[in-house]
Amino acid sequence: MDREPPLRQEKQPASDTKPARRFHWRAFVSVTTALSFLAMSVTGVVLFVTPPGRFAHWTGWTIFALTKDQWGGLHIWFSLVFMIAALVHLYLNWRSLRAYFRTRVRQAFAVRVEWMLALLLCGVVGWATLAQVTPFSSLLAWNDAIKHGWETPTDRAPIPHAELLSLNELAQKINGLDAGAMMQNLQAAGLVVQSPDEVLGELAQQVGLTPRRVYAMAIGQNSVPRSGGGGGGRRQGRQGGFGIGRLTLRQYCEQQGQDVEQTLQKLQEKGYQGRADMTIREIATAGGVHPSAVHEILAP
Repeated sequence: MDREPPLRQEKQPASDTKPARRFHWRAFVSVTTALSFLAMSVTGVVLFVTPPGRFAHWTGWTIFALTKDQWGGLHIWFSLVFMIAALVHLYLNWRSLRAYFRTRVRQAFAVRVEWMLALLLCGVVGWATLAQVTPFSSLLAWNDAIKHGWETPTDRAPIPHAELLSLNELAQKINGLDAGAMMQNLQAAGLVVQSPDEVLGELAQQVGLTPRRVYAMAIGQNSVPRSGGGGGGRRQGRQGGFGIGRLTLRQYCEQQGQDVEQTLQKLQEKGYQGRADMTIREIATAGGVHPSAVHEILAP
C-alpha cells in the first residue's frame, strides 16, 4: 500500500515591513550646530564689512540682494539657533563629558594647565581689546576703515538718519528747505505725497526708490521721468504711490511710452536678465541691486 507523501509546509513569506527608523537626536543636534555656526560665521563676515546704518539706509545699500538689516536679522537668529543647539548638545553628552574630565583630572595634571591657558588666552583677548593694544586695535581700526570706505561726500545724507524724518522735520532741521516746496517737487516728479508729515524713508519704500533719490527729487535736483500728454503727470503720480518697483516691465513701458523689446535689450546690454512680466523689483533682485539702479537704466 502506497503511503501518501508528507504534506509540505508552506514557507511563511518574509515580512516586508522594516522596523521604523529611530530619530537620532544627537545627529540632528550636531548637524544643526554645524550649519548654524557656518551661517553665523558668514553673516558675521558680511556685517564686518557693511557700512554704517546711516549710509546703508540712506543709499539702499545691499550685498547679495540683502540689506544691512536683513543680514543683521539673519546673524541674530542663527546665533540664537547655534547657542540653543550647543546647549542641547552639551546636555545630551553631559555624562560622557563629565566622565572624560573626571578621568583626565585624575590621570593627567596637564589637562588642568590646558584649562588655565585657555582661560588666560580669553582673558588676554578681552583685556587687550578694551585697552586697544596692538594688534587688537589695528583690527578694529581696519574694520572701521572698511565700513566708512563705502561713503563718499555725494552719497552722504544732509543730516544723520534723514530717512527717519518727515518733510516737515527736514525743513526745520536743514536751512533753505521748505516742506511745501518739497511736496510740489515730489508731486511734479510723479509721486503722491498726501501730507508734509510723511516720512522720507517710508515714502521711498512705497515707490521702490532709495531715500537719497527721493530727497534729491524733493529738493529739485532729480526727477522720475513722466509720460507726455495732458494730465499724464497726475495719472502717473497715482501709480507712483503704488510703487514703481512693483510695476511689471510691460506696465512701466506703457506708462513711459517705451518699446518693451528695446527696453529688454537695453537691460541685457547692462547685464540684467528679465522678462516683460517681471516687476522692476524682481529684475533688480535677480541682478543683486536696488530697484532704483534698474530705474535709472530704464529712464529715457
